[in-house]
Amino acid sequence: MDVISVVQPENNVVRKKILHGSGFTPIKPPFFGEISSASVSSRSMSLSALGSWPVISSFPFLFCALAAMLVLVAPVIQDRVGLYRLGSIDLPVDSGLELSFKPEIYRTDPADHAAIATDESIPLSIQPVSYSDYRVRPGDSVSRILSRTNLQNIGTILAVNNIQNARRIHAGQVLRIPSMDGIIHTVIRGESLERIAKRYSLTVTALLDANDLASETLTKGQALFIPGASLKIHDLRRAMGELFVMPVRGRLTSRYGYRKDPFTGVRSFHTGIDLAAPTGTSVKATLDGRVATTGYSPVYGNYIILSHDGGYQSLYGHLSAISTRRGQYIQQGIVIGKVGNTGYSTGSHLHFSVYKGGKTVDPQTLLK
Repeated sequence: MDVISVVQPENNVVRKKILHGSGFTPIKPPFFGEISSASVSSRSMSLSALGSWPVISSFPFLFCALAAMLVLVAPVIQDRVGLYRLGSIDLPVDSGLELSFKPEIYRTDPADHAAIATDESIPLSIQPVSYSDYRVRPGDSVSRILSRTNLQNIGTILAVNNIQNARRIHAGQVLRIPSMDGIIHTVIRGESLERIAKRYSLTVTALLDANDLASETLTKGQALFIPGASLKIHDLRRAMGELFVMPVRGRLTSRYGYRKDPFTGVRSFHTGIDLAAPTGTSVKATLDGRVATTGYSPVYGNYIILSHDGGYQSLYGHLSAISTRRGQYIQQGIVIGKVGNTGYSTGSHLHFSVYKGGKTVDPQTLLK
């Protein structure tokens, strides 16, 4: 019997490296279900092509690819929503907030912080002030209460009842409603009726008549009604919840407006202010409001957005920790997070932005 021996020829052909632009056209993989020698051949050629590019299989390339993947999936791992572009974060409006506070025209000159009485607010004939009681109803606001009286100045109700925050009145609370607009002045040691009248641009007779005084003798702690006067701008804004407080005690490092980008040096618009502070420093709510959302973005890092009355919203960025949740009502000054260095940041600081009607405003024009 003849013996058939199969000779396996040696492949001594040296493979040439496939250079970019050499005209090599990769073989398209076969359709699913097709198994043929052509497919095996094409896969072998593809692998050999990849092998000719040592940079792809090198450690630095693999490390960078893995790092990039981790950065992209980090927000998902943290159960947060990320991948926002600068300025693309939506500011959801909470329809549940009370927006019934109508804007008031302040009678005092912003340059003059003294609460003076104006001619149009002083009755022609001053009678002794009298008071009536009003019991707050469910759903009432100071503005609504004002509309049910003959008063014109919302500051009158606030001042007479010593209301520090108009949003915190409650059903069943009894308020004193005076018969005319004005405020309460508490006499301090050494004050005279003449001095008080001069301060509010009134006559001594007007004060005597409004308070039904028989003499000009005053005592420390005595409460005088000042007809026609209004609250100071600062006090009125604070009582109406329109006075923003600093969210953190820190050093101002970047103002609102155009600046050079700290990374690229390109001129860009800075939508808030930066306050440098050590990591872990408490961040407080600048104003009463409700948490609209919390999250993570590559720009602001960990951030919180609060919605306030009057169409205001505030954003707190680069936080190291968030200590509040969406939908939670927050009072002014309550700690909502901690200063950090997350996101697009050059160091530990708080990015603070304020929005009015969806548009950014300079926070420094609102902060006391």
